Amino acid sequence: MQQRLTQQITDFLSTLNEEERIAAINEFRMAIHRVSPFRDQPVDCVQWVKNEQIEPNDYNPNNVAPRRKGSC
Repeated sequence: MQQRLTQQITDFLSTLNEEERIAAINEFRMAIHRVSPFRDQPVDCVQWVKNEQIEPNDYNPNNVAPRRKGSC
């Protein structure tokens, strides 16, 4: 059954254009996420989004607070 379902999903996705395929994959991922044993983990359900929706942050892990006087 699992192989048949996987093949049906693959066949279905191959009929869609790129934008529809991404939306469908994201929907499948959300459905799997709801029953996943790892649903509490932050990377269990990675969603694809368009570049226009991404905003940079100003976090720089190489910037650290200066050492305080007398600290090790």
